[in-house]
Amino acid sequence: MAQAKRFHLITLGCSKNVVDSEAMASLLVQAGYTPVASSDLADVVVVHTCGFIEAAKQESIDAILQVTAAKRPGQRVIAAGCLAERYPDELAAEIPELDGLLGARNWASIAEVVARLYQTDGERQPGSSLALMELAPAGALDLAMPPRRAQGPSAYVKISDGCDQQCAFCAIPRMKGLHRSKPRALIFKEVEELLRQGVREIVLIGQDTTRYGHDLGEREGLASLLDELCTRFPELPWIRVLYAYPRHITQALLDVMRERPQVCRYLDVPLQHLHPETLRRMRRPHRDVEELVGWIREQVPGIAIRTTFIVGFPGETEAEFEALCDGVQRLQFDRVGVFTYSDEDGTPAFSLPGRVPSSVKKARRARLMALARKLSLARNRRLVGQELEVLIESRSASEHGTVSIGRSYRDAPEVDGVVLVDGEQPIGMLTRVRVTRALEYDLVGAPLARPELVPLDV
Repeated sequence: MAQAKRFHLITLGCSKNVVDSEAMASLLVQAGYTPVASSDLADVVVVHTCGFIEAAKQESIDAILQVTAAKRPGQRVIAAGCLAERYPDELAAEIPELDGLLGARNWASIAEVVARLYQTDGERQPGSSLALMELAPAGALDLAMPPRRAQGPSAYVKISDGCDQQCAFCAIPRMKGLHRSKPRALIFKEVEELLRQGVREIVLIGQDTTRYGHDLGEREGLASLLDELCTRFPELPWIRVLYAYPRHITQALLDVMRERPQVCRYLDVPLQHLHPETLRRMRRPHRDVEELVGWIREQVPGIAIRTTFIVGFPGETEAEFEALCDGVQRLQFDRVGVFTYSDEDGTPAFSLPGRVPSSVKKARRARLMALARKLSLARNRRLVGQELEVLIESRSASEHGTVSIGRSYRDAPEVDGVVLVDGEQPIGMLTRVRVTRALEYDLVGAPLARPELVPLDV
C-alpha cells in the first residue's frame, strides 16, 4: 500500500485534547484521508493520549495495547499527545508494534507523519517527539487551527496552551511547555467558522485561561478578549470560561462577566486544596479562598463556581483533610471534582515525604465526593420553580415519551450536570425552562415557550 486512505482517531483526556484531535482529523481529511468509525476499518489509527495522572496514563496505555494487539498487516498505529511527548523512548521500546509517535506540541505534523510511515514499504520507523517537531509548521505548532467543523451546538476554542505555573504535582509544563497565547485574529477566525455552522456556545479553554495575553504584554488579556468577542459576535448567545487560576482572577474579568450577558456567569477555578499548609507544599501561591469566593459572588451575582481538589497529597494530615471538608461545606461550591494524588516522576512532589496510603486517599476521595453530592443536591433544590435558559443538545426516547437533554449556564460540557426537558425541543436552540425537580447533579424542567427554529448545520 503506497498511502493510507482511511483513518480512525481515538481521543483520551481533557478538552484541550478534543480540540487538537479535531485539528488532526481536519488535516488528515485535507490530505486526502477518510475518517472511519472504528479502528477495524482504518488503515491508520491515531491514539491521542493523556499523560496527566496515573489513571489517565494507564487508560492511554491500555488503548494503545488494545489497538496494537488487533493490528492488521499494513495497518499503522501512531501514539500522539501528552503520553508520547512525555515517554517517547519508553513507548517505542515497550510497545514495538507502534509505528510512530507524535508529541503534544506538534499535532500539526500528523499528515506528514502518516505519509512518511507509508513511504517505508512496511518497515516500522517509530519516531520521537523531538525528531517529529521538525515537521511542524514554523510558528504554528498547536496555536493555528485548520478549518473548524462543528460537532454540535457547543464548541471548545483553545485560546492558549502551556503553563508557567510550577505546581509541585503537575507535569504539564514538561509536556506542553511554557504558556503562550493564541493571537486574537486566530481566535476570531475559529469563532466565525463555528458560528456559521450554528454553534451557540463557545467554551474558552487553556491550561490557564486567566493568564491569556500576559506573554503578549496585556495585563487584562482575558477580560479584553471576552469584551471583544461579545462586540464582534453579538449573535453568539453563550461564551464560557474554563480553568481560571485563582491568583489571576481580576476585577476587570468579573466586570465583564457581570456586564456582558453573553458571558456565562460560570467560572471553573481549580483550587486543589483549602488548607494553607497543603497549598504551600503543592507550590500553589494562593489567596484567601473564602475572601476570593465571597468577592467573586459579590461581583457576579448568581455565578456558578466549579472547582477541583486533590486529596492525599504527600504530608496531608487528617486535620488538613478535615479543614478541606469544612471549607467545602462552608463555601457551598456549585460543582466539585475530586482527584486522588498521583505520583508523577519528574515533579517536585515525587520525592516529598509523608506519603498517604492508597486506601486512605480513596477513602478521603469517597468522603469528599459524598459531601459534594449532598451540597449539589441542596443547591439544585433551590432552583425548583425558577426559570433557566437551556441549550438543547440531544434527545432521548423512552416508554414515557421524548426527553430533550441540555445544559444551563451552570453546566459546562462533559463535566457538569444536565437539564432534562419534557418533550421534543429543537437541538441547538436555547429553550426557556421552569425547573420542576432536582436530582443530585441534574435538573428536570418543563419548557415555557418554543424558540424560533434555526437549524444547526452539523
